[in-house]
Amino acid sequence: MRLFIGIPIPEEYARGIREVQGAWRGRLKSKVSWVRPELAHLTLKFLGETDEAKVGGIVKAMRAATRGRFELQGGSGGFFPPRGAPRVVWLGFAEGMRECAEYFAALDVELSRVGFAAETRPFAAHVTVARVREAVRGDDWPGLAKALTRDWPAFGVDSVVLWQSVLLPSGPEYRRVAEVSLDA
Repeated sequence: MRLFIGIPIPEEYARGIREVQGAWRGRLKSKVSWVRPELAHLTLKFLGETDEAKVGGIVKAMRAATRGRFELQGGSGGFFPPRGAPRVVWLGFAEGMRECAEYFAALDVELSRVGFAAETRPFAAHVTVARVREAVRGDDWPGLAKALTRDWPAFGVDSVVLWQSVLLPSGPEYRRVAEVSLDA
């Protein structure tokens, strides 16, 4: 099973992302693969190919990392890498970053106890909006980042989800394997 742990985003965010994508789809010369807005989420930890027998331990780790519910609020758009040709277009968060990072840090420790390598890169809470397969000079990347920067509503994060990512010819499909409440 190809697994990851993440936070679902509200439909209002999916609608906003859909609007931005629609407005920018024809404006870029770069080869861009837009994430289907209904699949958009905040990834906490990508686990990769995982034996189904480990699911119980993963869910236990998700529960052990619980620090209580928190709120997130979208902020501005950006890119990975932050300099040079973009490879990923993302929506970042203005509020709730500390709480999200604390849950991630606890989760990373708990997952290491069940056999998953600790993350080596710094945690950066974001929602992937697009992947850039081939960037073309002259595209208005700052304009796209600005279009993603809007008055996003705050939303409560009261659970995290263990998803299975099934790769199909039509694109990925995400199936909920387990959901863990963040109530401490």
